[in-house]
Amino acid sequence: MKAAVILVVLALVAPAAGAETYYAFPVVQSALSACLDRRDSLEDRKAFLDLEKRGLDRESDWIGREGARLEAELRRLDNRDAPAVADYNRRSDEQNLRVDSHNRRVAEMNSAASTFNGDAADMTAYCNWRASRPNFAGTPR
Repeated sequence: MKAAVILVVLALVAPAAGAETYYAFPVVQSALSACLDRRDSLEDRKAFLDLEKRGLDRESDWIGREGARLEAELRRLDNRDAPAVADYNRRSDEQNLRVDSHNRRVAEMNSAASTFNGDAADMTAYCNWRASRPNFAGTPR
């Protein structure tokens, strides 16, 4: 009887010993939730950046048109007309201030976009690694 039990145990263990072992790594709910939250946050930030960019593009177009108008006015300006020259210089100075302000906002926008791109790359690397593991994609939120 002992021999039969030993044979049965060996028969069950022997195939398992030669088989490839598969480990399932179920994703913890919080890891999936963190990835989904980060994705949602990034989508919100992207929408805000897109809105800001459209506003900056409109402002850039307006600055370009105003600059062209000032250039055309400068070509027609009579340098002997001191009040006209003073008025032109005042508007030109205002335009230069608008351009400087716009350039600062564009630099801030570029910095924010760079930060966003880094955060998006980090999220992709973090969450795609987890998504490539078994049981991640099917875990409900």
